[in-house]
Amino acid sequence: MAQSKTEKIGTIFTRITALVRSEALHPNNLPLWYNIYKSFPPKDEPLFSRKPSQKKIQDIFYAEDIIRAKFHKDMELPIIDMKSDNVTQTQIFLSLYKNFLQDNIKEEEAYEKALQNYKETYNAKTMLKQTNTKKPTSN
Repeated sequence: MAQSKTEKIGTIFTRITALVRSEALHPNNLPLWYNIYKSFPPKDEPLFSRKPSQKKIQDIFYAEDIIRAKFHKDMELPIIDMKSDNVTQTQIFLSLYKNFLQDNIKEEEAYEKALQNYKETYNAKTMLKQTNTKKPTSN
């Protein structure tokens, strides 16, 4: 199977620049990153022949990531709609957890209380949904 070797010839930036110069790509159709890259070029060009850095990449974790992971492991949650601006169930749980932490409770105890509180609230909401969807029977 034939493969393209264009990634070895130049960077994606130089290829897009060449397309603009040859008028094959209209300046209005530039990718979003193009002007940013042009304004703030990297210190080292991302060439195919360049050896990758041997620096250890530092993990980025936020304080609530561990709690969030534990919550997702303990609960079966519905799929999140990324287009929606609604507060997610995980965010609701985290706010409950943070409120319990402000009461000077240990993290594990705060997690358990928040989980119990969340389950009570969430089950109450599902119960309301089920009772509201039932149609009254006519005699």
